[in-house]
Amino acid sequence: MYNAGFNVLGLMSGTSLDGMDAALVAFNSEDSRDWKLLWVQFYSYPRALKELAQQTYEQGEKSPAFDQAFAEWTIACVRSFSQEHDYDIHLIGHHGQTVFHNPPNKFTYQAGCLPAIAEDLGIPIVTNFRVQDVLLGGQGAPLVPMGDHLMFGEYECCLNIGGFANYSFGKPLLSDGIAEARDICPVNAVLNRQAEILGYTYDAGGEIAASGTVFEDKVKILVEAIQSTEESLGYEWIDNNISPILEGLSPMDALATYTEVVARAVAERIGPRKTLVTGGGAKNNHLISQIASFGSHLVVPREWIIDYKEAIIFALLAAERFRGRPNVLGHTTGSVLSHSSGSIFYP
Repeated sequence: MYNAGFNVLGLMSGTSLDGMDAALVAFNSEDSRDWKLLWVQFYSYPRALKELAQQTYEQGEKSPAFDQAFAEWTIACVRSFSQEHDYDIHLIGHHGQTVFHNPPNKFTYQAGCLPAIAEDLGIPIVTNFRVQDVLLGGQGAPLVPMGDHLMFGEYECCLNIGGFANYSFGKPLLSDGIAEARDICPVNAVLNRQAEILGYTYDAGGEIAASGTVFEDKVKILVEAIQSTEESLGYEWIDNNISPILEGLSPMDALATYTEVVARAVAERIGPRKTLVTGGGAKNNHLISQIASFGSHLVVPREWIIDYKEAIIFALLAAERFRGRPNVLGHTTGSVLSHSSGSIFYP
């Protein structure tokens, strides 16, 4: 029986740079399996901030200006959320914006993870979730398996399709914990770039991809590249391994070809397991049908879970960190142990 006690606002801005998801979750004061979603909201990325994010990535170094700008936008989003919805917020779980992720060199950088957010809002915040795991020798990803286990354990597999696709599965999750979890491949981080060339923010429903031509020779090369990597993935990996292969194709054909790549890579990884699929890619009807055509059993849930599952889970990760409990499963990230990760900043 749900017993309210602790309201946590999870904030997630993904690699697709479309905006920030905000999910307010009430947890039982003792048991994080006992939870209730109170409200969700989406905040579109301001154009100037998105341009600054892209410039920071291209420059290849940390940017105090982007840190500050992203923190200020975060503060504005939380203030707007508080004004629109009459709920107390006891804690914030803030992922920040991933700009660089290079675990082999023990380096990961999520912008905007500043103590000024807590100071300005008067609310404790947990952020910098990935840093400790990378320093412990892990990939700093995926972080969602703890949430998959505690919050969505009735499924055999949880698949998130956003800027990148990642999964976790157990036997099932709820009874035996997470057996395996990792990134699969870039998805919207590649597809959205091609759609933008045509003047669209994204390929709604995969309709453009469905009209293009699939180049099987390129599919084979890209699938092999995805299968051979053991890395957690970032934009650097796309630039080195994906973009050169798609170069020369029309945007329509690049969308068709890479959608086929994603479908094959995902289906091979998750197999026939009963799979909860979330993230923006769950609304790409063409992609979902292609994955299913390879024998995968996909369950597309209600829209609020599709859109906000990662924000919901970052609320959980913040709650567990604040309570001093493990929130990262070391055997899924490759670090030496499961641990309680994240910087806690107080007002």
